[in-house]
Amino acid sequence: MSETMATMLTTTRMPSGLSRTFVHLRGHLRELGLSMSIWDSHARAVGRFQTCCRLCQYVHGSGGLCVASASGLAARIVGAGQAGMSQAPCGCCLVGVPVHQRRRLVGAVVACYPPREMFQDESFIRLCDHLQLDRSTMLSAVEAAARHSAAEAEDFLRILGWTLGREQALGTAQEELGNLSANLSSTYEELNLLYAVSGAMSVMRQPREFLLQVCTQLVDVMSISAAVGVIHERPSAPAEVMVAGKIALESAQLDAWLARHVLPRIADNRPVLDNAFEDCGEGFGAIRGFVAVPLTAEGRSLGMLVAINKRHGDFNSVDSKLIGSIGNQAAVFLEYIRLYADMKDLLMGVLHALTASIDAKDTYTRGHSQRVAMISKRLAEECGLSADKVQRIYLAGLLHDIGKIGIPESVLRKPGKLTVEEYETVMCHPATGAKILGGIRQLEDVVVGILTHHERPDGKGYPRGLKGQDVPLEGRIIGLADCLDAMTTDRTYRVALSLVQAVDEIRRNTGTQLDPMLVEKLLSIDLAGLMRELDRAEYDPGSLNGGMEDAQ
Repeated sequence: MSETMATMLTTTRMPSGLSRTFVHLRGHLRELGLSMSIWDSHARAVGRFQTCCRLCQYVHGSGGLCVASASGLAARIVGAGQAGMSQAPCGCCLVGVPVHQRRRLVGAVVACYPPREMFQDESFIRLCDHLQLDRSTMLSAVEAAARHSAAEAEDFLRILGWTLGREQALGTAQEELGNLSANLSSTYEELNLLYAVSGAMSVMRQPREFLLQVCTQLVDVMSISAAVGVIHERPSAPAEVMVAGKIALESAQLDAWLARHVLPRIADNRPVLDNAFEDCGEGFGAIRGFVAVPLTAEGRSLGMLVAINKRHGDFNSVDSKLIGSIGNQAAVFLEYIRLYADMKDLLMGVLHALTASIDAKDTYTRGHSQRVAMISKRLAEECGLSADKVQRIYLAGLLHDIGKIGIPESVLRKPGKLTVEEYETVMCHPATGAKILGGIRQLEDVVVGILTHHERPDGKGYPRGLKGQDVPLEGRIIGLADCLDAMTTDRTYRVALSLVQAVDEIRRNTGTQLDPMLVEKLLSIDLAGLMRELDRAEYDPGSLNGGMEDAQ
């Protein structure tokens, strides 16, 4: 091949999205017996010329006259922007059409074929002599390849234009379908992430645990190296930093990077997208790019959420919006957790003050309500009850004697035996307590333990005389805890029993006053350690809330 022809066939690139179109188009034309060449907008060959028959191979390999003719036709088509036809010196017919992408002319496609008239023309003999090709061999090649006449060129021109348009339309449809599929997949993952974050929202969860799960899900869905969550539970409390994924920074380095390069940039409560972070010799070279969003609720800063180093490509506006949505959702929930904790503290403070006022009526029973609550909680845990159930039983134990508010102090502090009337007054305190709290919807599950904590398995309890398993589990637990504390503390009518004596007394009353299953659970506990824990417990809201946190 001549140097000129080699230059003409220098491979150039067509715009992306057309390669599959040309592969299919070439296949269709080959079935019709046509060769195809592709040309860019400067009439330069794209890819290599591929022959479709032995005749084309001979002619192309002996000088490339057909290539020069195809180049000329391509230049004419590109220049005019219209389809065209021509005939090569070797006798082959050429047809070509312009190629457009998004309404822009990007090149041309030229198809050629040897017509049957070639071997009937004297010019064919001259061509063989000029190319120094054997006439009989060439004639055999022409007869095998010449399937169409020169008059069919116009038909092939229309076929070429229609087929190219069809393949381009199919290619565009497949590209759009691929993009749609990718977008749907991405949207599904994002919706899945939002759903997972919503599902993780439970007031029983700790803020740190919740935010760490959010970071972990961000790493999985967004294909990032790491996600960092920062939270301030209280304005005066130090910030907590949660990290999911991997980032080549020590904890102190990460804290310094957040303080110097992230926190100041989100100070105006706007997200930050940075794909070209510069280390400037500070030791933060592991950071290439990041997206950071503030966590704010009711105008108060709760922390921030940061995505670090996208694994493929750069962060974009879609990433920023997704993290912003997650951040907004997380911030609202974190504020909800804070408000819930404040309300719980308020409720527990009120309940604590209420029970303290009851215990204060009798110096011998001071602290009794809290001790019964803690013992009940331990028993409930030994029974394998859920955290929510344990919490309810703890509250019931704390409030079990609230009905004593209606009992005169003279009766509560009486050192001797009570009269029948006085005992009947005392027996009313479970029902009185249930009545006091019965109007509070949030404490409905607590009332049952208060009402039944003096019922007995043998049916001799009060106020209803329930028997056996008819006594709710809450009442049986609190009743046993009440007995243990009553026996191991001083009362007006007797001094405290030792732990050994109390255990013997509990065993003696098992099956009559006390539930055998619960007694077995109680005796499996380290009672000496539990007694020491009760002695150390301070009678204030802080210790009370601590018990509640444990119940969760």
